[in-house]
Amino acid sequence: MAGNFFKGTSTDQDSRFGDKERKLIMNKQWPEVFNRKLNMKNIDLSVIKPWIEKKMIQYIGIEDEVVQRQIINYLEQQSEDIRGPDPKVLSIQIMGYFEKNTLPFMTELWNLLVDAEGQDSGIPNQLLDSKKLEYEEKKKELQRLLERQKLLYQAIEYSEKTRKKTKTEQQ
Repeated sequence: MAGNFFKGTSTDQDSRFGDKERKLIMNKQWPEVFNRKLNMKNIDLSVIKPWIEKKMIQYIGIEDEVVQRQIINYLEQQSEDIRGPDPKVLSIQIMGYFEKNTLPFMTELWNLLVDAEGQDSGIPNQLLDSKKLEYEEKKKELQRLLERQKLLYQAIEYSEKTRKKTKTEQQ
């Protein structure tokens, strides 16, 4: 008799070893926005990546490229799936890193993705508005620096005039 046969049941067949992820998803209270399904093909993930990095530092205190890649890879892989990404599954996957901050992070991320999906450009209004504000602040800073430079030039000109004047008076 061949020894290639296994006796018993696999973990898939035995109810004692059911899908733990599915149980966690069923037993948890989720934000309403998580019920919204997304079409990831309408979202520009390249602008979401820096946001994820910034928020990770805010929520977990470090820049963890592995976790960032895990989140991005999940979103990219799910863009091929007709059902789209499931924020509940992603929340369970990153819970070990974010701990109590998982739901606030995922809620912000999902709201951002929902906003991006609704835009023709695939870029969320929140990010566009923050970039616009950043540019306006830089413009004000540049104007302030130009004004300061102008005052310095005037001070140098005045200094040179008074020096020439005192030099001619000394002769």
